[in-house]
Amino acid sequence: MKRTPTTKDVALLRQLHESGQLILKPEFQRNSVWPKAAKAYLIDTIINDRPVPLLFLQRARSSESGKPTYYVIDGQQRLRAIFDFLEDRLRLVESRGRLHNKLYSELHSRFQDQIQNYDLMVDELIGYSEKDMRDIFVRMNKYVVKAVPQEIRYAQKPGAFADFVELLAKFDYWKSFRVFTKAQLKRMRLAEFCAEITILLIEGPQDKKSSVDLYYATYDKRFPGGKKVKKTLLDYLKWIDKHIPNISQTFLHKPVDLYGLLGALHELATTRYGINNIKRGSLTPRIAAFQTALETKPPPGEAARYLDATSRQTDNLRPRVTRIEILKKLLTDRL
Repeated sequence: MKRTPTTKDVALLRQLHESGQLILKPEFQRNSVWPKAAKAYLIDTIINDRPVPLLFLQRARSSESGKPTYYVIDGQQRLRAIFDFLEDRLRLVESRGRLHNKLYSELHSRFQDQIQNYDLMVDELIGYSEKDMRDIFVRMNKYVVKAVPQEIRYAQKPGAFADFVELLAKFDYWKSFRVFTKAQLKRMRLAEFCAEITILLIEGPQDKKSSVDLYYATYDKRFPGGKKVKKTLLDYLKWIDKHIPNISQTFLHKPVDLYGLLGALHELATTRYGINNIKRGSLTPRIAAFQTALETKPPPGEAARYLDATSRQTDNLRPRVTRIEILKKLLTDRL
């Protein structure tokens, strides 16, 4: 058995594919599963001369023609995306400027040449059995961990807002409230949550998908609202620590619920009611009673509506507004 690192440009790989010497889908490979956006992003990566992950090809010799034959062990999705684009079955929906939405045939010849001459890194495997190939495929794909949105933001969009979010993520309250698991902390979920809370305290509840990316992009140079947000958030966290000292033992310590609680406090704090009028003595039993209602099957009244808002599309605007509305009633003893 032998592994040989080498390179093959796009033009050669296409030629091998058209001549039947490059087999994209051995029996153990998946069907094409990449969405068009992912394929288009790969082509944009090639156009911008960024590296593409290594391809693994098993090299054999055809008993009929004597020519080398290559079986794709890892890299089928990437190669299909490339060939789809070269055959005008894919548009550059992920590219910007004058390249946006172009087909391959619509590109200037210099871009076409750039794509055709792009070198892909390849490991050629020789002398491996089919059992070995299946084992290699499983090992490459079994524990692939996709980057979550916050990890991508961290890599792509450093700046003032990102720095501010990292500052908030250092508050000790998140640990004492036990908001996130160790696994979630490793995937930067706390930083993302702090970004969501920052936006909540500035604009009220928003749809996460659109608002967080917008803030990272908009406030890359400076974030003027940071000082006020930091003070407000600290005030609310101190209030929670004092008035709900056992929060880590309630449903309210979970991120989706804590978002609603902070939103409820913020809305009450910015009205005549204020948060100082919340009856502290009866708050703990009210929370306990509502938690019991949530655990009842079927849950009664507002508990049912709250559960629905915590089980589907929890980061969307409407469920967030619903949770905040119900938690305001809970805090003010109007449930």
